[in-house]
Amino acid sequence: MNSKRTYIILALLLGCVPSIVTAANSDKAAAFFYRIGKWVDNFQLRGLDTTYIALPEHSWRVALTTGGTGIHATYTTWADAATPIALNSHTTPSLELGFNAGYRGYGGGYSWDVLNAYTTNWNLTLGSKFIGIELLRNVSTNLNGRFAVDGTVDPSLPSLNKGEFRISNMSLSVWYALNAAHYSHKAAVKQSYMQKRTAGSLLLSLSYLSSEMNILDTAKYIHDEDMSTLFDGVAGMITRQVAVGIGYGINYTPNHGKVLLHASANMQVVCYSINHVAYSPAANSTIYGEPQYMLRSASPVHVAGTMRAAVSWEINRWVHLSAWAQANNMSFASKSGDMSTLSINNWHWQAHLNIGVRFGAGSKRVREVLGEPEQALITAKPAKKNKMPQWVTDYFFSPMQQ
Repeated sequence: MNSKRTYIILALLLGCVPSIVTAANSDKAAAFFYRIGKWVDNFQLRGLDTTYIALPEHSWRVALTTGGTGIHATYTTWADAATPIALNSHTTPSLELGFNAGYRGYGGGYSWDVLNAYTTNWNLTLGSKFIGIELLRNVSTNLNGRFAVDGTVDPSLPSLNKGEFRISNMSLSVWYALNAAHYSHKAAVKQSYMQKRTAGSLLLSLSYLSSEMNILDTAKYIHDEDMSTLFDGVAGMITRQVAVGIGYGINYTPNHGKVLLHASANMQVVCYSINHVAYSPAANSTIYGEPQYMLRSASPVHVAGTMRAAVSWEINRWVHLSAWAQANNMSFASKSGDMSTLSINNWHWQAHLNIGVRFGAGSKRVREVLGEPEQALITAKPAKKNKMPQWVTDYFFSPMQQ
């Protein structure tokens, strides 16, 4: 097998694109992969208004990330109708390092706490210009917990310290941008598109949310008489919810995409909510971590929310800098008759700074190898005419002129 054929097979296995194959100085291989890449790019741009949205010249992206994450969660149980006992927990400062990698609108990332290894984050994004899928998961034992009786923290009561209990938050969201022809949510979230002119859009979402709390040091706490009494013998719990949401996002760029400022808010209506509780009142009575009891939400629906802000700077066609922050809330409340039994209020936030590098020979270089004329640029079909009522279009979707 000659070296050219070997290179093509390896490129296929590695999922390379034409921009990488050109390095082998093989016109035939470059043409083959260029056509595949051109089809992918045309698919990414089809239906968009390219005066507002563009693809970066280089399709691959790798980014180093640093930042932190935080949790403030309150778990309240009732020993009797008049005496709420709450575990107030919060994270301590941490420093995370990680990476993100992807091709066009598809990518993933992972980060971890480099100081104490108490926290890990990972994410995955998929989708195209109109619809996106985002999976976020955070696991932290970087928490301190104090007990409050009837709203007052008592220092004499037992406490939970770092490494002794864990909170895991996960969200799987599918979102749809109504004005995707002019507004790119991915330009702000993963910089896989470039927002050339300012625009906004209504956002629709469907989410699966999960929050889990586990006491890790069961020998010291759950089997301790005082702790068992305070927290009613709870060894762990997991809350699962399904929510539908509506929100709004705005991308503001004063200089055709060189700098992008983003803000979005999403109000979610939780339409399904359930909680499994694991009890361990005695040393040999239950298996730790098994759901022993199921609690249903006291209200058929309630409201949660997510807020995000981001800024990105395209330093040049290869290097970009971005920062983003996100905060979301998850709550749960249950009753037995007229008496409250469990209440959860969980705020989770994260903030990250990324420096990214785009690579792979640009489309201009590929056209030079293939001998294509300059006008062989990727073009998008005109956006379809908006069928919404004119007052809706004018109010929500009219782009701000630069």
